[in-house]
Amino acid sequence: MPTRAVMDTNILHAGLRSKRGASYQVLEALWARRWTLVLSQTVLTEYEEVVKREASALHLTLQQIDRLLDALCALAECRGLSDTWQAVLNDPDDEALVHLAVETQAGHLVSHNSRHLEPARALGVNLVEPKAFLAII
Repeated sequence: MPTRAVMDTNILHAGLRSKRGASYQVLEALWARRWTLVLSQTVLTEYEEVVKREASALHLTLQQIDRLLDALCALAECRGLSDTWQAVLNDPDDEALVHLAVETQAGHLVSHNSRHLEPARALGVNLVEPKAFLAII
């Protein structure tokens, strides 16, 4: 079974912005099915908001973004989440990532933002930067 992980929006954004670097390689590995994206509706909505807001900078049309998001959903393990979550972070957008990682027991949470996500480690979440994640998969 491939490694399962939650991907922070900043990885998606960075990977779409540049074909250089570990974030792009993480996306390429996803397309190659070397790992499984764990996704919730809340996280998908954040992906959509951020990528559509940055569409012109990313040189993508809204249609291209919709197709990209559809492709992510087709590859992902899509999960619903409970309503009983107790917040551990200050940022509600980041909170959704930790909630998803904890409830689904995803192996990893891949992010450029581990400092802000640090409290998740106490809940058993393995926070990894993209380069470290590439070494894992």
